[in-house]
Amino acid sequence: MPPWNMQPELTLFARMRQGDEEAFVALYRRHRDAVYRFALLRTGSAAQAADVTQETFLHLMTRPEQYDPSRGSIAAWLCGVARNLARRETASREDATDPGDLDGDALPLPDLVEPTGPAERLLAHETAEQVRTALASVAPHYRDVLILCELSELSYAEAAQVCGIDIGTVRSRLSRARAQLADRLSRMGLMQGPGRVKEAS
Repeated sequence: MPPWNMQPELTLFARMRQGDEEAFVALYRRHRDAVYRFALLRTGSAAQAADVTQETFLHLMTRPEQYDPSRGSIAAWLCGVARNLARRETASREDATDPGDLDGDALPLPDLVEPTGPAERLLAHETAEQVRTALASVAPHYRDVLILCELSELSYAEAAQVCGIDIGTVRSRLSRARAQLADRLSRMGLMQGPGRVKEAS
């Protein structure tokens, strides 16, 4: 269980399940950027990330009974759904196992547009594109943990929940992911020093 108070979000979630559209919109706006960022870094494609984000929130809308508050936060659950969808999107090049049909019904979502916050604009930069390319070359099971912990700012416990592994494995995979990413960035000439990414000119 996360250390913060989950009750406000659980109240929104309960209202959403009772048909309160404003509660759904509030949850969507609270979590869309993190879900999109995860999907973008996991798939390497803005178009696929937008699709994954939309399908993730359709899943929240149409199958809310699958979320179990006793197992963790809504943020972690949404990232887990996004991870399964992203794996399906990239299955052809990563030989990922199809996680099953998570599409939900094709219902319109209010204000569902591709996020354009600071993190997303940064990721669209030329150097960031090279960083995303390097990240895409990190082994998928390491990459998931790196994105969840470093870029989506989930706790180790939440990352463990998303990936279905224990916290010790999260720590181990995160260490190896950092090493792999540093190696890729170094080979691409993007490392300015130990652990430092060269800034764009």
